[in-house]
Amino acid sequence: MDEVRLGVIGCGGMAQVHMRYFDSIAGLKFTAAADVDEQSLEKLKQQYEVRTFTDGYELINSGEVDAVFIATPHYFHPPYTLAAFEKGIHVLTEKPLAVTAKAAQEMVDAAAKRPELVFAAMFNQRATPLWREVKRLVATGEVGELMRVSWTIQSWCRTQAYYDSGGWRATWKGEGGGVLINQCPHNLDLLCWFVGQPTRVAAAQVGLGKYHHIEVEDEVNALLEFENGATGTFSTSTSEYSDINRLEIVGDNGTLIAEPGKPITLMRNNVPVRAFLMGDDRLRDRQGKTHVSIDPEKEGNSHRAIMENFINAILHEDELIAPAAEGVSGLELGNAMLLSGLKQQPVDLPTDRDAFDDFLSGLAERAMAK
Repeated sequence: MDEVRLGVIGCGGMAQVHMRYFDSIAGLKFTAAADVDEQSLEKLKQQYEVRTFTDGYELINSGEVDAVFIATPHYFHPPYTLAAFEKGIHVLTEKPLAVTAKAAQEMVDAAAKRPELVFAAMFNQRATPLWREVKRLVATGEVGELMRVSWTIQSWCRTQAYYDSGGWRATWKGEGGGVLINQCPHNLDLLCWFVGQPTRVAAAQVGLGKYHHIEVEDEVNALLEFENGATGTFSTSTSEYSDINRLEIVGDNGTLIAEPGKPITLMRNNVPVRAFLMGDDRLRDRQGKTHVSIDPEKEGNSHRAIMENFINAILHEDELIAPAAEGVSGLELGNAMLLSGLKQQPVDLPTDRDAFDDFLSGLAERAMAK
């Protein structure tokens, strides 16, 4: 195979952004598109000369594609993925993998039975120079054993008009949640990628429609615990207009601070914290920090990078930047935050996935009954 025939399922919103770079990726041939909006399909047919379908399953069964990019509302990601695997088709799905960790794990398990197929997720922020450098610094031991992680993400501001733009948006039945399932899958994925999945959401405050006329959460503040005793905080909303996005990772060897648009600050401890705390007074003479400023490489098109990597994984067996299997951890963490906040109790990870599914179904049923 010297090219991959790609079909897109769900052609509104971000899918339109992705299509603009398709012709710049060697080995990608855009051959088919599926969407329920026939007028949009007609435009796509004229613009890209693709075969169009009003049903995603028809596209999968058409024989026109070797791979699909799934960009539908979240609940449709699992069934289309499973159908594609049945036909021997590679899959790249938009984030999140699914609405629940249980559904996502079923996708991963199905992929494991077809190891010849590539299964990736559009976690494009893994491809940004800033977050790749954070990953490298943590993985190489610059920060040392984790003591604390804190992430404040208040750069996801959304207006009421945004939520009103689609009937499925910001509903339990249509979207499965709010900021945790729509905006923050990136941050939840990165958090687990950097420092591993927490073992417990010790507490969470979840605001349902606190600042918008919506059913689902538009503000979340969570306290996390890790296996080694380290703690963490995660704070986000779609209501602040502050553009704050600040990650702090504190370890035995130093402290890392990362914010988009700024150099990374790395404060190396001259003496590891635990050695200093438990050592004798002679270590006081060596106490101190070495401050280092790290400028990540220039930002590129991270969405394109994930798509190109997906195509090259199929054609040349390149290692995936964002294997879909790794997306379960961040999704499950978001599920746990929601459950902890609305039940006002700690939640251990891995979660009781069946119980969370029942809980989410109850939220949808009560919302529909109003």
